[in-house]
Amino acid sequence: MVQNKISVCYVVSSLCNEGPVNVMYNIIKYINFDFFKVSIITLVPEKETTRINDFSSLPIDIQQLSPQEFLNPLRMFVDLNKVIKNIQPDILHTHCPRSMFLVPFLSERYKKIETVHIYPGIQQKIKYGALKGSAVILLSHFFTSRMDLPIACSESVAESYWQEKRIKMLAIPNGCSFPVWKSSPYERATLRKQLGLKDNIRYFIFVGRFSKEKGPDLLVELFTKMNRKDIGIILLGNGEMYEDLKKYESDLILLLGFKSNVSDYLRASDFYISASDTEGLSNSQLESMAAGLPCVVSDIPSHREVMRKANKLIGYLYDKSNTASLIKAIDNVLLLDANSTSLYIQQLFEEYYTAKRMSILYQDEYKRIMTFTAT
Repeated sequence: MVQNKISVCYVVSSLCNEGPVNVMYNIIKYINFDFFKVSIITLVPEKETTRINDFSSLPIDIQQLSPQEFLNPLRMFVDLNKVIKNIQPDILHTHCPRSMFLVPFLSERYKKIETVHIYPGIQQKIKYGALKGSAVILLSHFFTSRMDLPIACSESVAESYWQEKRIKMLAIPNGCSFPVWKSSPYERATLRKQLGLKDNIRYFIFVGRFSKEKGPDLLVELFTKMNRKDIGIILLGNGEMYEDLKKYESDLILLLGFKSNVSDYLRASDFYISASDTEGLSNSQLESMAAGLPCVVSDIPSHREVMRKANKLIGYLYDKSNTASLIKAIDNVLLLDANSTSLYIQQLFEEYYTAKRMSILYQDEYKRIMTFTAT
């Protein structure tokens, strides 16, 4: 047991079930508590999809700055500063824009780390509107440059920051905690039956927010027009586009909303599909790799990054602006040998994208930055 543990305090808006929070959970889940003391500060009230119970099961301290109401930015900073003075962490690690905008103003005695979950751009403008989104983008670049250690969630995000802003940052790829699933045909058939899926259909699966930059409308429209009887698509998630798209649901186009058992649907599916305009490194894609699913994914940097890791064919990229390109990718992925491709995808996942690997790399950086400080 180490007497003087490194104290790491994670600062995040809330513990809702979203990508950045799941990354943070996976870092903490596999952290060596003999070396690290962990605390979390949340800044706003929890949502219905909170993972606070999951976090509470870990040997950590959770402090909710304002569990019942949203605070104005000044009050939020004052209260945050008080709580942090009480915790006295060595490291502050941010995982969202709100925390990233506040933490740099705190004392220099704390080492400040940010996980950069996406290169700011399209997503911010869609989420906040053109004017506010542009301001958020500028502020994001500014505050990222003020961090002691910005860490990109993928090599492609790090490359974008270097190419566009000449900000050099370390890349630690996101990791997934889903276990690699070794299924028998009987187990898979039983699971499909439990989920109400048809035996003679090969299913593609989309998992994500129903928002414009994720492209669920493109996929629903395409599968509706193709009207094929041998393939279907499962779409999991919620968001502003969900209700409008729900009316296109059919026997082969399943819009099932938010599901807590995403892993079951991934294991029961045949292929992963994404129509995203932008991603940092998609957690849902990594989860699909644990299930061994070949992919059909939009030709964006983070998807190309995963493809570059493979020495064998694991799926196909397509040009989102070209419907024929997507149809061709779907036709081609159907021809892959399911068993050998699935096994190789799972091997690739275990080599590069497990949550344990990601956590170890973060722990190495925590130790490194504290060693550098001590010298």
